[in-house]
Amino acid sequence: MSIWDDYDRWNDAIAKVVFAPSDESRPVYLDLEDDLVREISILLDVKPEVAIDALCDVVGRTLTRADGPARVFAGHDLRLRRWRHSRRNTPPPHLAVLATFSLAAEQMARGDGMSANNYFGRLRKLLRWDDSDAPLDHAYRRVAERYWGELNAWLIQTGGERGTPTAFSLAHRHVGLSVSQALVRSADRERFKDFFHLFGFAPGSHVAPSDLVPLLNSWIQQPQSPVTASLARLWESGQARPRIAEAVTVTLASWDGSMNARGTERSLTSDRLTLTLELSGFPRKRFTISALFYVPQAQLGRSAELLTAARETHIDLIPDTAGALGLAPGSSLHPDDVLAGILRVRDSHSGATLERRPKRLVVFREDELSRRWVEVKQVMLGDDLRLLAENGLADRVSALLQEVARPGWEIAAPYPGQPDGWTLFTGVEILNHAGSLISANRLDDLAALVPLTASTLKVSGGFAIPGSVRGKWHIEGLPEIRAVSDAPLGFVARLIELDRSGDSLEEREVASWSDNGSGVVIQSLAGLGLEEGDFRLELLNAGSRDPVSSSMIYLRSGNSRDERQWHLAESITYGGGIGVLGVETNGDISEVHGHAVIDGPHSGEMIASNPPAAPTWSKKVGSRQVVREPMRITVPDADSCIRTGKHHEDVDMVQHDSKGRPVSAWTFGRCRTCGLVKRYPTSHRRAKRAESTPEQSAPISHDLRSVAPIRSAGERPNWTIALDTLFHLGGGSWSSLEKVALQVEPSGLFLDHFARTLEVLGHISIRRDSDTLRPLAWEISPTQLSGCASGYAFNGHWPLELYGAVVAGLEADGTDGHVDGDEPTQFFADATAFGVHAQKVIAERDVAVLPAVWRDLALHLPPLSQILEQLPRHLASADGEISWFDVDDASWKNVGSYGAPGAYRIRKFGTLDVVRSKTDVDNGTFARSTVHLGKHLAALIEGRPLAAYDRPTRAFMVPIGAELPGLYGRALVAASCLPPLIARSAGSVVYQEVPEELAEHMYDLLSR
Repeated sequence: MSIWDDYDRWNDAIAKVVFAPSDESRPVYLDLEDDLVREISILLDVKPEVAIDALCDVVGRTLTRADGPARVFAGHDLRLRRWRHSRRNTPPPHLAVLATFSLAAEQMARGDGMSANNYFGRLRKLLRWDDSDAPLDHAYRRVAERYWGELNAWLIQTGGERGTPTAFSLAHRHVGLSVSQALVRSADRERFKDFFHLFGFAPGSHVAPSDLVPLLNSWIQQPQSPVTASLARLWESGQARPRIAEAVTVTLASWDGSMNARGTERSLTSDRLTLTLELSGFPRKRFTISALFYVPQAQLGRSAELLTAARETHIDLIPDTAGALGLAPGSSLHPDDVLAGILRVRDSHSGATLERRPKRLVVFREDELSRRWVEVKQVMLGDDLRLLAENGLADRVSALLQEVARPGWEIAAPYPGQPDGWTLFTGVEILNHAGSLISANRLDDLAALVPLTASTLKVSGGFAIPGSVRGKWHIEGLPEIRAVSDAPLGFVARLIELDRSGDSLEEREVASWSDNGSGVVIQSLAGLGLEEGDFRLELLNAGSRDPVSSSMIYLRSGNSRDERQWHLAESITYGGGIGVLGVETNGDISEVHGHAVIDGPHSGEMIASNPPAAPTWSKKVGSRQVVREPMRITVPDADSCIRTGKHHEDVDMVQHDSKGRPVSAWTFGRCRTCGLVKRYPTSHRRAKRAESTPEQSAPISHDLRSVAPIRSAGERPNWTIALDTLFHLGGGSWSSLEKVALQVEPSGLFLDHFARTLEVLGHISIRRDSDTLRPLAWEISPTQLSGCASGYAFNGHWPLELYGAVVAGLEADGTDGHVDGDEPTQFFADATAFGVHAQKVIAERDVAVLPAVWRDLALHLPPLSQILEQLPRHLASADGEISWFDVDDASWKNVGSYGAPGAYRIRKFGTLDVVRSKTDVDNGTFARSTVHLGKHLAALIEGRPLAAYDRPTRAFMVPIGAELPGLYGRALVAASCLPPLIARSAGSVVYQEVPEELAEHMYDLLSR
């Protein structure tokens, strides 16, 4: 066996063990800990105790030692170039080399210091390299950034299937890359999650290591240190602190918000309760407060007891964001109570009690991973914030924001549902420290507005593309840079393009911005002429070559597919029977893919029934829904600090050792009502030092007068960008679609409208759970041109480049391809046939052309009674508040039971939509349904379909909130190429330009 054959065995084993493919994306470190070494040893049939020596020996024998630094890694350079030209279909060939780089960093931590010389001494020893040979340190510097960069690029290309990249370096440009992998072991990286939660860092934040050092010091040097003994000793030495902080920075940047999950160890901060805020503008303005419950094993739904309710109350909790449960659908909290009272629950699974105490100032930060507004206890510079302040505090908040916030913040007009006595501030970004405006020596309600750090480098404000790879943005929704630093000589932010198209990684600076002495840079990436690609953003102190913070930016669009997402997304088709709703069925050979009917009916006739010419339901149908009362909790008396601002403070007793010295440096005072916390020094010397610090000392103040105002909330991205983002993703879990939709309009109701509209247009297909009918996954439909009376619609996967090519062909034939309407975007070709140029493009691009497809879709649909028969059945044992759907006026009405046939909504912890036929009543069962489908099934049971058709205008109408589900709606939309309209004045949803024969056939299906 040659040395390269032996090397490849080790490289392949490292790829299989360290970078094993996984459906769950996770940060991956090339850190050969004992458990990984054992797995590699088994694959290679070597003893674990000699595996590291054997690896280093193999790698060492592949190096060239006689011809100078440029030739040391020549063999690996050649193999890397060949691998690059093979389009990276296999793992990188230099993983074993990088493993030895990482091992040197890990051994350096055990040695006599953290200097670069110490690193290279360890590397020479590992690779059997004599000091008298050609200098290995120069050779390492020549390849380190490129080799680690190639690994990162490969992980990005695989879309997180092999893990997400973590090899980044700041102040220590070359050695720091290897140190980022091995200085901190996996056990401590898990414990850092507690640190992030404790200090309120946002998932994915980019924080300068120097800002983390004092916070880490107070956390690690507790009497019972939360980190491993080895890391505590390394921290205590002092020399390693900057590099440990750098490793923590990398861990924070890749953190998804989940809790400590190391083995069975329980997180010190796992039992938490925070509020969430939703300000919705669709279909009308609305203010909603909910909660997140951070508990162990948050992937498991469970019930909880609401301990501070006026009467015994249990609530259902379902998995929500990473590491947290949320309230089940239909449950809500009374905003007046939850802002003023104590919210306390007991988790039925872990037995833990979670508590949230009221505050006079509640700070919500937009979580960029979930697109939710989540309560935080401390702000970070440059975050997108919303503030809820008790009215007695509002003037102080306004005065503070004038000094510390970016221009453009507003006091919002009260939202429907917003509690009296509270003021809402929107569009808030803190860019300054408050100084004397917030008291340092007593409890202060504004303490949450003191930023955690003195600097920030944040990329925000654009249209983020969800997925396993962080920092991905749509090219038409570019973000902005927010950089703040107190560096005495100022700083520079620079944007570097990473070009991987050649044989080696090329870097090119495309823009740089100086703070010009203000300490702040706010810069939109729009207008720079950027194209799709990979970029690195760096923040450097003036005169320095090494960045203090950096962030990766990946610009993409529908023209470039997320290959991993496209590979993982399962094909979704609509079958026969209940399958027309998107429920997966077995044994049905007919199916619909996009608009195309596969193996379906090729002949048949429309069945005519005579629909009424005008709606039979009330025009007020949209405003007469049964509203469930939110959960109430007890609230403090009117003289509490929440109302008066007068805190009642209890200070913790200070423990002393045998010599009378305090065992901890600090003690804490807490308000007994609201829980506001203030830290006090325990030693006389420290206290004198605190007293000698003038409370009115001037803070470092950044000049914000010239800073660009924050973007208006009305400047939201449009449907076109959102749809093109879905083209890039190809498909995925329902949560990924949710993250896209919430960037257009942050509302659960809009998500439902967005998804249903794209479904009936044929752009996406939706898979629903066979038991609950709730949406589980989505997929972009195939590229299709679907014919209707006046032209062809572009349905399914139509990225801009493909759309442009077909439109160019149409224009060459003298026809028009245009966008009809504003929201949602619907691509439309004003042609009943295609000319020579268009036909050529369509054939070359394998575009399916489907003339008059609405007829095939309609003939594929079963009568509604077949859907009712096939719905999943359960014993009718659910209880709670019950409302019944009254077909006469298409509204919900409170009832005492569900003993009669019809559609019902049962609300207790969540909302359960069910339908009962006469057979269900006799058998003691009910059928699970969706709210829209249930209304039509109730009308079927009573023999009065909820539909009308106006022949002169060819408008097919159903009540608002009773949109036709699945392929029923798609068949109507396919006939006109137009999305349905909401006519609120008539209380109707209108399907446009529906042929008379299709309207009569659809009414017949709804009738039987």
